Amino acid sequence: MTMRMNRWRMKRLMMVPFAHTRAAENLYEWLTAVLLGTQKGMSRKWCYWFREHVVLCRRYGRVDFAEKRLWLFEPGWSLAPVILGRLITPRDILVTEDHDRLAGRYVPFALEEAGKAGAALQRSAGPPGGDLALLEDLREATSARQVLSACRARYHVGDLGSLARIEPGSSDACFSMGRLEHFDPEELTVLMSQMFRILAPGGITSHIVDHRDHFWHYDKSIHCFHHLTYSDTEWASVAKGRHMYRNRLLEGDYARMFEEQGFEVLAAVHHLHRDDASGVSPGSLWGRYSELSPKDLEAAVTHFVVRRP
Repeated sequence: MTMRMNRWRMKRLMMVPFAHTRAAENLYEWLTAVLLGTQKGMSRKWCYWFREHVVLCRRYGRVDFAEKRLWLFEPGWSLAPVILGRLITPRDILVTEDHDRLAGRYVPFALEEAGKAGAALQRSAGPPGGDLALLEDLREATSARQVLSACRARYHVGDLGSLARIEPGSSDACFSMGRLEHFDPEELTVLMSQMFRILAPGGITSHIVDHRDHFWHYDKSIHCFHHLTYSDTEWASVAKGRHMYRNRLLEGDYARMFEEQGFEVLAAVHHLHRDDASGVSPGSLWGRYSELSPKDLEAAVTHFVVRRP
């Protein structure tokens, strides 16, 4: 029992040596994602959530994807979202990453999962924008670069500042999954400002944001808002490094930030994980979080659909 109760602490201790320099963080990512292949399941997750992006954008934004220029913000190691993007639009696709995450080992998994999801995705996307024959054409692909070329995807690598080099109004829709919570509020302000600039007027941006303690994913003996029991100072010492940092913003904070940058929040959907925090007492949380309402606690994961006017 003691071992189980301390799993999240053990996970943190294992990651601490990799959290002090960018080189060490890159080594950790290489060991886990490339050598051990821990990102295999991301292809499956992306195939599920990509359809959710499309469905909610059509429901709340009345989006027709057939002629939309798609921007994938930090989709990670899997090229599944790039392949799926080509199935809904014939236009060029932009992929932005903070560093190069291309890995050929994930190409077969991406193709397998995209093959399972492709037909249903096209039905959800409305008028045909891509051709399922692409999946057959990609069967011979052996490298990530080949997939990018076949899907007419541009791979942009750089930090948030590098987004300034992307042409204004050059994208019509932007998708992300589980990325925004890893930026601090100042970085999010920069990112949202760049999103507003890069999206064309009327453009849609769709983001899945996990507000839960990410250590909870390793150890269910703590509750999903365990990270809100720490003071700001304590949390700063716990969540160090690119792979451990996550902000403590909640649904309302993101909605306010989007609006401050000029976006219109069309939807903040959080019904899928609304029971994850059942039993959590706001009184057990630190400081300002002790005043959270039941609605705040229901928003453990939010899918935002936001439009640039």
